[in-house]
Amino acid sequence: MKTTLKDVAALAGGSLATASLALNNGKGVSAETRQRVLAAARKLNYVQSSIGRNLITGRSYTVGLYILNAQNNPDLTGECAYFYPLLRGVWNVAEKEGYSLNFAVKLWEEIEQSNFIIQKALDQSIDGMIIIPQYTYYYSFLQELERIGFPYVLINPVTCLDRGKSITLDNYLGASLATQYLIDQGVTRLGFINGPPNHHDAIVRERGFIETAARAGIKVDRELIEYGDFTTRSGYQAMNKILEREGAPEGLFCANDYMATGAMHALYNHGYRVPQDVAIIGYDDTDVASSVYPQLSTVRNPTYEIGQAAMQRLLAYIQGETGLPEIVFKPELIIRESCRKKDSQ
Repeated sequence: MKTTLKDVAALAGGSLATASLALNNGKGVSAETRQRVLAAARKLNYVQSSIGRNLITGRSYTVGLYILNAQNNPDLTGECAYFYPLLRGVWNVAEKEGYSLNFAVKLWEEIEQSNFIIQKALDQSIDGMIIIPQYTYYYSFLQELERIGFPYVLINPVTCLDRGKSITLDNYLGASLATQYLIDQGVTRLGFINGPPNHHDAIVRERGFIETAARAGIKVDRELIEYGDFTTRSGYQAMNKILEREGAPEGLFCANDYMATGAMHALYNHGYRVPQDVAIIGYDDTDVASSVYPQLSTVRNPTYEIGQAAMQRLLAYIQGETGLPEIVFKPELIIRESCRKKDSQ
């Protein structure tokens, strides 16, 4: 015979309402009572109905995780392994807290036409959402989310109305670390392969690259800068354009690892050696960085921890917390064979 909540309440010596509140982290239940109810539930092998829990708490115990892409770059989330550890980080916290994920990759143009974000906020199928906006568009739905008081968190936002809802990656610092390392190796002829000009991370990384070079007294030759779409193919094409136009730079910084590996292939095809002729640093420390030869130096963001922090912060907002500070993650420079120090070559 199936164990019911009534059985748990009877064994714990309390009411049905108290047992329900204790099992659902409700307010007004003492720690002692909660532990007694939990012990009774374990002893009776009680499994709570998710439907019943939702009716009692008024929550769906589901959160949305939405990556906002753009029509001009549909390949990004298909190839870029950057998102995988981030998703694992979100899922790890969500699962421990009894939440499911509603995951989607949406084009910004589609969101604007269908009002996707606001519809998800209003249909009561999710309790909150984590949004990853990547392009420098006008995200009008943020004002509406604020107006209706719907819990949300932004990862590396283009814009943010409440900094406490922002999980920020210091892309400027990451680009600066990579550029400064190349300069410290004696590189003065610097090249750069960036992502799309309207991609938020790409914009910040380019600024970090140019301004770090300027602080070192190096004026970057704009003919040594080219743009791709974060794919290996685009890195290969961008490097070919630079080589045909200006020849090889002494050092090359690429705004992600995929474009860096594509650039390496183009350099090999033109007879250049890495790192002997051209030192290369990528960004993101995805799996490809350690699987190519020579292994790729890169900038590592703590992506798994970023996902965890985003979910933890969203849960805080769902539970009614306010006035929280912005969370900023710092990158780490990872040096491998693609830009060894000159004295070790």
